[in-house]
Amino acid sequence: MTINRVPIHPGIEIVSSKDDLCYQDVLDDFPSAEYIFVVTYNISEINKTLLQRLKDASDHAEVKVITNIPKRFDRYYGLKPRNCARDSIRNYTDRLNPEETEGMSTSFHFENHSKIVLTNNIAYIGSANFSDESARSRETGTLFRGPLMVQNIIDNLVPLIEGEAIQYFGNSLNQRLLAFTLLLSEVAVASEKIKDGMYTFVGYPREDIEVYNSLDPYLSDQVISGLFDLLVELEEEIEVLKDVKGLEYLSEYLDSDILEYARRLIDDRTPIRDLSTFDYQNYASDLINDELFYVDDLGEAGNEATQLSSEKHTELAELAKESIEELFKLLNQIQSSMQSIVHELSRLHRQQLTIDNT
Repeated sequence: MTINRVPIHPGIEIVSSKDDLCYQDVLDDFPSAEYIFVVTYNISEINKTLLQRLKDASDHAEVKVITNIPKRFDRYYGLKPRNCARDSIRNYTDRLNPEETEGMSTSFHFENHSKIVLTNNIAYIGSANFSDESARSRETGTLFRGPLMVQNIIDNLVPLIEGEAIQYFGNSLNQRLLAFTLLLSEVAVASEKIKDGMYTFVGYPREDIEVYNSLDPYLSDQVISGLFDLLVELEEEIEVLKDVKGLEYLSEYLDSDILEYARRLIDDRTPIRDLSTFDYQNYASDLINDELFYVDDLGEAGNEATQLSSEKHTELAELAKESIEELFKLLNQIQSSMQSIVHELSRLHRQQLTIDNT
C-alpha cells in the first residue's frame, strides 16, 4: 500500500500509511546523510532490517538512537516479570551496544513515547516506531523537508530529548573508569614518593615548615621513569576518550600540553633525571679509581671522595630545584583534572547502572 500524503506547506506534509513505513522517505536519505537521529518507543524485537540500516549508515554519518525498553518497569512484582524484564534489557543493550558499531551512540529514555526519525535533510515526527513491525499498523505523522527546517528541529528538539536520556556506553565506560582511577592512584603515589625524598620539615619547637632538601636529597630513578611511563599511558587514555561517543568532552578536562611539559621535565638529560640517576657511591669510587687523590692514607682519600660526592649530589639537587618545583605544580594540576574525570565517569557509571534495574 502506498503512503498517503497531504501537503500542508512547502516542505511540510502529513503522511499516513498501513503495510508500509511512514518515514520511508527518511530511510531513503540514509545513504547520503551526514547526521541521523532516531527516537522510538521500541525497536524490532526479532527483525533487524532497520537496525542494520542504521549500522550501515554509521560508516559515513553520525548516528544517535534513543529508545525505551518496553518490558522494563520501575518496579517488579514477582520473579517472572523481573526475569522477563532482565532478558528484554539485555536483548536491547546487546543489539544497541555502541561498542559494536563505531559512529553510533545509544541512549535510553524511560519516559519517552515520542517517535522521530530524521537526517540532516528530512525529518519525520509521528506515531510510528523505528521497528519493522510498525508497518503493520496505521501510522500517521509529519514530514519536514529541507536542511534549514530540519536544523531548526535538531537545534531545539534533539537537546531536549537527549538531556533527559541515559547514554549507554557498554563496557567501555567501566573500563575507562577503572583505568583513570588506577592511573590517578599511581600518579599520586609517585608524586608523594618524590616529595618525601626531596622535601623535609624544619622549625622550632615544631617542625612544621616544609623546605626543599638539597643537603640530603633522595630521588629514585625507578620512580621518575615510572612516572614518565604513567604520563605516556595517561595521554593514551585521553586519546581513547576521544574515540568513545559521548565521552569526547572528558578529554578536554586535561590539557595535553601539561602532560607533555611534565614529561619533558623528567625526560633523559634533564636536571631531574641527572639527579635521579646520580649514584653517590659509584661517584666516590670513581674519584678514587681515577687517582684524583694523591695521598698515602686510603682512609683520608675515602673521606675526601665521600665529601666531594656529597657536594656533587647537593649541586645536582640545587640544579634540579626549579624543575622539581615546576613538576609538582604540574602534577597537582594533572591530579585535579584526573579527579574531575573520575568523578564524571563515576556519575555516568551510576547512571548507566540504572538501565538494568532488575
